[in-house]
Amino acid sequence: DIFIQKAISRKQETDPPMAMPPVLDAAAAAALAPPGSRIYLGGCAGEPLAVLAAVRAEPDLWRGVTLTGAFIPGVNDADYSGIGLDTRVETIFATQGLRTPAGTVAHLPLHYSQFWGRLRQRGLVDLVYVTVAPPRADGTVGLGIAGDFAPAPLAAGAGLIGIVNPNMPDVANGPRLPLHRFAGLVEASDRLPTYYSGPVSDDLRRIAGHVLGLIRQGDTLQLGLGKGQTAVLEALSGASLAGSSLSGLGLHAGMISPAILEPLRRGVFSRGVVTGVAMGDAGFYAALAGLAQVRFAPVGHTHDPVVLAGISQLVSINSVLEIDLSGQANAEAIGGKQVSRQGGLVDFHRQARSAVLMLGSVARGGASSRIVPHLAPGTPVSVSRADVDIVVTEHGVARLRGLSLAERAEALIRIADPRHQAWLREAAR
Repeated sequence: DIFIQKAISRKQETDPPMAMPPVLDAAAAAALAPPGSRIYLGGCAGEPLAVLAAVRAEPDLWRGVTLTGAFIPGVNDADYSGIGLDTRVETIFATQGLRTPAGTVAHLPLHYSQFWGRLRQRGLVDLVYVTVAPPRADGTVGLGIAGDFAPAPLAAGAGLIGIVNPNMPDVANGPRLPLHRFAGLVEASDRLPTYYSGPVSDDLRRIAGHVLGLIRQGDTLQLGLGKGQTAVLEALSGASLAGSSLSGLGLHAGMISPAILEPLRRGVFSRGVVTGVAMGDAGFYAALAGLAQVRFAPVGHTHDPVVLAGISQLVSINSVLEIDLSGQANAEAIGGKQVSRQGGLVDFHRQARSAVLMLGSVARGGASSRIVPHLAPGTPVSVSRADVDIVVTEHGVARLRGLSLAERAEALIRIADPRHQAWLREAAR
């Protein structure tokens, strides 16, 4: 417990004595959750790995608890329903570990802003477990690069257990809490959860090139996480290197990835970056600790409709899986199987000056079109046809806002893969 005790000692040397939280082992911290309680688990890099490992080793530490949180596909992929005895999970994403769960999983069809509002309900969450950075000498503790949802149940009065991990960056600008707010601290040095979206394809680079043409000087961009974000950020870096006139950009997003570093170095985002979380590798996490131009904020700010409406040149750029000829988009399911959820897409989409949806025109090596006559029965509609604005594929840009259904169909067929345009046009007719 050496780095925790040093921080407490420095605080007590300069200030009057105050109540300090006990330093616990992971099992003792897990045992603080009463049977039948609802627990919020930090997601992204804030996942409380040490406590979860302790409960896996001693399942009776948690009896009849409900675990809730925003568990990100590809990052927080554990089957949380199999932890403890008679465990229930409530979450907004369909992760790999929760698709065939050992216990009960309740998937909540909520946007980020709605999930934030749910977690802020007083009495809903009893206890929060989240990984934090080591305490500072001023007696405060930072949520580091995962300050998205935890502040909501904390504002509603939930108890707090901090897993203090020196691998969590103590970022320059982000949510902080006083030491006395914690019911207990656990020391751990687990490797933080990481994320890699995979290589960017040539088609996605062409899509990003079209998107680049939609960005103006002074815009504030919002980018969804994944290969789409990487492709657009790489395109911005390339444009800067080539002497592009784009300048004075900002970024206001729920998540950022390692591709943000190069445009930051090049001054592309001179108006700064606001984000809820960062997901990438250990090198990316370490680099963020010294970046004062990146501000971490909770979902109550990053996805707040009033905040977003006040950004005059907000451009929302997100990826979807398929879109039909009326403009309805699916960002959640493949072949009838739920693979994700809406996340914060619609929160940004509805407040943006320009709302861009990116998708490759084909799937299965070109055998099927991702622009379809209509979404299959049972397919979730992530973006309604009333909300759709701009759609981009590798074949071009379709501006749908204000168009009739027939005009929308023709605009989308023009950016479909040429191999599929004839049957799409026949289906539209």
